[in-house]
Amino acid sequence: MPLFSAASAPSSADLPPAAPEGDGTDGAARPPLWLPSPYLVLGGLLWAVLSAAAWQAPLCCEAGLQAAVVERLRVNLLHPAFPMTDLPAVASAHYSPYALLQGLAARASGLSGPSVVALAASLNLLLLLTGIGRLTRLLTPNRWVPVLVLVPLAMIHWADPARWSAPSTFAVAVTLHLWAWTGRAAARVAERGDPAPGRTPRWFEATGIGVLLGLVLLVHPQTAIGAAVGCLALIAFRTRTRIRPTAWRWTFAVVCAVTVAALWPYYNGLTAPHTPADGRTTAPPAAEGVRTAGEPYAWATAYVPPGEVVLTDSRPAMYALAGHGAYVLADALPDAGLATTERRERSRAVAAYLDTSTPQARRDGITAQYRVRWLLLTRDQRLPENATVLAFSPRTGEVLARVSGG
Repeated sequence: MPLFSAASAPSSADLPPAAPEGDGTDGAARPPLWLPSPYLVLGGLLWAVLSAAAWQAPLCCEAGLQAAVVERLRVNLLHPAFPMTDLPAVASAHYSPYALLQGLAARASGLSGPSVVALAASLNLLLLLTGIGRLTRLLTPNRWVPVLVLVPLAMIHWADPARWSAPSTFAVAVTLHLWAWTGRAAARVAERGDPAPGRTPRWFEATGIGVLLGLVLLVHPQTAIGAAVGCLALIAFRTRTRIRPTAWRWTFAVVCAVTVAALWPYYNGLTAPHTPADGRTTAPPAAEGVRTAGEPYAWATAYVPPGEVVLTDSRPAMYALAGHGAYVLADALPDAGLATTERRERSRAVAAYLDTSTPQARRDGITAQYRVRWLLLTRDQRLPENATVLAFSPRTGEVLARVSGG
């Protein structure tokens, strides 16, 4: 006697659906398609928090310098002055494509330099997070790998948000997208009917990859070195065909990168110096004790109009004032594009003016020669006879004074 009768035998409708072949997993274990990835959730939260923090960071160091660059491009897009000093920027490496985009945004929107820098910080972070996501998806299917990157990213930012370098962040973000694009192009398998099988990348991809590499070179040359090495590694290890058929196309990408860097109108990206030859500071070491990097200097920037010259040896004040459109007589770390003789003369002029033994006539000559209208002095520096105090900081003891007859 059969164990099951025809009436009791299970039909195909009663059987559970079979799992898809080839993946070896139960379909019920997969997350729903509508459920966002953990990286999207945590990365979006980190982006929101750090974007809000960017609007609260003081204009110190890199942020102040970038705001000054935006202010110079707002005044003159084609022939800007140096970011800190009122001289034409003949070959300043600060005027990169990244800076030009910020300048165009400032002129089109009417936003100030500090506002554009804060907005750009948010966009840079978004570009960086999407670049991390693209590159990790290229290397591994694990959804939690990019989440691990968020921890050091948050710690690096919160360690010192005032020194967060916007150009280098932008360059790293572009590099991540560049690597993801290069890796996918190198690993492409020729399609059936392809007239040139195995020749990857396509010509438009070679052009785009080369332009991106040239962009990184113009924005941050140090990052460009790592970007190029990473591209070479991806090409070597991910190319699924012989290297020889692809050599001409990858060589064309290199030609595009060099061409972009060499033809940039503001300076030659291949030869422009990026650090001062003699990076000396005008601030005496004894005065550094009264400096506070987090000082916002709103009490001073509210008085000094854009385009006027301030004499000071306070490094945080220099960046804050320049970020709001003013100039300083001598930058603590002068632009490498500024002539060495000019840098030294300006540094000596600041030191002579702040020296208590300097006669008033010599001080008046300095203010007249360099069109100095304002002084920002520490509590230990003596106020000259022809200066009137307009504002001071109860936090640091620094004072802002107007020079008469400058």
